[in-house]
This record gives sequence, C-alpha cells and structure tokens, in this order.
Amino acid sequence: MEETLRALDDLQAQGKILYPAVSNWAAWQIAKALGISAKEQLARFELIQPMYNLVKRQAEVEILPLAVSEQLGVISYSPLGGGLLTGKYGVNKRPEQGRLVEDKRYKDRYADEMNFIVADRFNAYAAKHGIHPATLAVAWVMSHPAITAPIIGARNLEQLEDSLAAIDVDMTPQWRDEILLLLRLQRTVQKRYCRCGHASITGLSSGHPYVPAFHV
Repeated sequence: MEETLRALDDLQAQGKILYPAVSNWAAWQIAKALGISAKEQLARFELIQPMYNLVKRQAEVEILPLAVSEQLGVISYSPLGGGLLTGKYGVNKRPEQGRLVEDKRYKDRYADEMNFIVADRFNAYAAKHGIHPATLAVAWVMSHPAITAPIIGARNLEQLEDSLAAIDVDMTPQWRDEILLLLRLQRTVQKRYCRCGHASITGLSSGHPYVPAFHV
C-alpha cells in the first residue's frame, strides 16, 4: 500500500494527476492509506467512489461515515441500480432488453423478487409525486450529506435529461424517510465481501482474491 501511495505522490508532484482517488476499497483500507499518507507526508486520497443507491446501501455502514469524518469527496456510482430504479422493472414488468437481462453481473446483483417489489413501490411513489423514477432515484442519492455527486450514465438524451432533472428535485427529509420505508421487505444493510473482487486506484485495477468489493 505504501508503495502505491508513493507512486501516486510522485504522479501528483509531476503534475500528471490532481488528486489521488480510490474506487471500491473497504473503509479499513481507506483509513489505513490515510494514516500512511499522514505519517509519510504523502499525497492522500481526496476522493472515493463507492456503489450507492436505494437498494444497495452498504456504503452507509462505514464508507460514508468515514468520508464525512475525513472530509473526503464521494462520487458514487450506480445511482439507478443498473436500471432497476428507472421505471422499467417490477414484479410483473420485465423488459426483454436491459442490463438486468443482458449483463450477468447486474442480473445477479439486482434481479431478485425482493428488489422487484421495491421497484414497484418506488415507481408508484414517483408517480404519486409526478416525478420520473430515474430522476427521483438520483435525487435520493444526492440528498445524502456525504455524497458530493453521483455518477450518471445514459444511452440517449432522454435518459440523460431524466437524471439531470434530479438537480431540481427538493428531496425533503420526509421524502427521504418515506422512500426508505419502501425497503421494509428488503435485507438489512450490511457490508459485502467477496472473492474475485475488483477495486481500482486512479484507474488501476487489482484482482486480489480477497479484496473487499462491490462487484458481485
């Protein structure tokens, strides 16, 4: 880890990067890296990139509290849950195309009956308030005080506009709490560790078999 941090420190000194950042590291790894950087006077991580959305809230356990404590920027990914929270999916609503159908990683991660029940409830809640589900999903992520900004993706202009519209949503504490109630049947928030994980530092990947990861 220290060797990696020294390499990042060199890159920053050479002007090749502005700040070191890390994706998909566990809280203990980030904390350890910050400690090494402080002790050795090396450039520290200033930004982290965890997965975070309504149905995948593991980051709330340790990652986001750490970010607040250490004043780290958080650019979270997958705010739409691989499309689950866009209005396309539900218990009796399964399109023939889409990530949850075509990509095994997303299918394994999101395509279970519990999540489809949540999707139905979420779609109904969005309709009740006259907001597109994708817009509401991004706004919900943005409303967490630790989140600097969510990473959004789109296949067309309409999808992009739906996500960008989240900027204009006034996500009140009441709305956020009501949306959380939609998860009553879902499993509790917990940390996830898996074999064959995937983590990255400024674009470099690690395939260590025991690296804590969110890519399951």
